[in-house]
Amino acid sequence: MATLKDIAAATGISISTISRVLNQDGSISVTPQTQQKILDAAKALGYRTVRSRSRGEGEHTAALRMGIAQMFESEQVLQDPYYLYMKNALEQVCFSQGMETTPLFRNSQGCFVPQGDRPLDGIFAIGSFTKQEIHSFQRLTQHIVFVDSTPDDERYFSAVPNFHLGLRQTLTHLLEAGHRRISFLGSHFTLQETHDLQLDPRLYYFRHHLQDAGCYCPDLVLDCEMNSPSAYQVLRQALSQWETLPTALFLSSDAMVQGALRALDEAGLSIPGHISVIAFNDTPLSQNATPPLTAIRVLQHELAVAAVTSMQLSRSGTEHPFKTVVPCVYVDRGSVCPPRA
Repeated sequence: MATLKDIAAATGISISTISRVLNQDGSISVTPQTQQKILDAAKALGYRTVRSRSRGEGEHTAALRMGIAQMFESEQVLQDPYYLYMKNALEQVCFSQGMETTPLFRNSQGCFVPQGDRPLDGIFAIGSFTKQEIHSFQRLTQHIVFVDSTPDDERYFSAVPNFHLGLRQTLTHLLEAGHRRISFLGSHFTLQETHDLQLDPRLYYFRHHLQDAGCYCPDLVLDCEMNSPSAYQVLRQALSQWETLPTALFLSSDAMVQGALRALDEAGLSIPGHISVIAFNDTPLSQNATPPLTAIRVLQHELAVAAVTSMQLSRSGTEHPFKTVVPCVYVDRGSVCPPRA
């Protein structure tokens, strides 16, 4: 049986780091590439965690094979590492439960397919998918769990962040600090097959919370793609056109952090002196920004645990699927202060 020492020899990574990653230590900070390297080596060497061994599984019992489908292609994932971190968290939890994971790929017809001929025991689908893509999941298995989206609450299990809580945390802190001109930067629509007025939940709760507070301003709501170049272009143009600038800015994904901060810097606006900023997701893009940004943290490990639990319930024959809503956490890094008088 493979040991941690074997994985360390194969990867050049310390045994302590490997142990903490494989045991899902949330306090460790490693890159998604390092996480993936550890997981790949552990799977290749046949390493089993203490937890999976303690369940008394026979050495020759075939592990459940779970497909993982991602909304974004690899080039897009590099722009928004949230989904790479989510995939790694899911793989770690599956590994700890003795489940094998394999990536699914889009074929030339836009349908998801696995590598090899071995059947799948279930699919975890991370993000939003078209009807055609969901049909391709159904052809592979009846056990499908969506992570970060809920295409059909009557048919599928899902695990999602509590967007409502995250926006309430954001706007409560900003309003209590005295902000009334608060801007939203992000995509107005979820990534569906067509943009058919399905508002992104972050925008929905942003709008309604500020309407209730009596300070919603449509002119401060900016629509852009969830990436850094689009954020830069859209915010740069808005800053040049606004007669009265906002005192606070909410970034609906920290994939936009670099572009947004560049636009603010070119406009001569300091954080938080001239404008307060809060980002959503809390990946290293927020944590390592200059200055580091206050953020709403999506609990990815807890999402992964909820997804794997849902898969186990689906496979056990639970009749009615349900959605697990995982809390968000407000992380203060000092990028919010009262507006200037």
